[in-house]
Amino acid sequence: MNYQEQLNPWVIHQLLPDLQHSTVARFRKRHDAESYLKVMQQIRPRGQFAIAFDANSELQDSLAEY
Repeated sequence: MNYQEQLNPWVIHQLLPDLQHSTVARFRKRHDAESYLKVMQQIRPRGQFAIAFDANSELQDSLAEY
């Protein structure tokens, strides 16, 4: 995971068929992600989106210390 992804742990994923997903955008704050999600749902009402916290960035930081 690169440094930019570590700075922006909140991720919006577009849910695709067959349990696939595509990253739409990354944000530093949850509120920003929620606001963007509302816009995406208005633009693409049939699309399915989800907000997630990318815990891999936190986990990788803690594992790097050991």
